[in-house]
Amino acid sequence: MLNCHDATFLLSQRQERELSISERTNLRLHVTMCRGCTNFERQLPEIGKAVRAFASYDPGGSDT
Repeated sequence: MLNCHDATFLLSQRQERELSISERTNLRLHVTMCRGCTNFERQLPEIGKAVRAFASYDPGGSDT
C-alpha cells in the first residue's frame, strides 16, 4: 500500500507520464481511502496553474 508521500508523487507524475497498471491501481486504492490525497488530487490542476503563473511572472513588469 502506498503512503501519502508516494501517492502525491504519483499524482504529480501522472501529469507528466502514463503510470503503469500497478501504479494506477495502488494510487486509486490509496486515494479512495485517504481524504488528504483526495483533496490533493482535486487541487492539483489549480496548483499547476499557480506554478505556471509564478514561472511566467515578470517582476520588472516589462511587456516587451
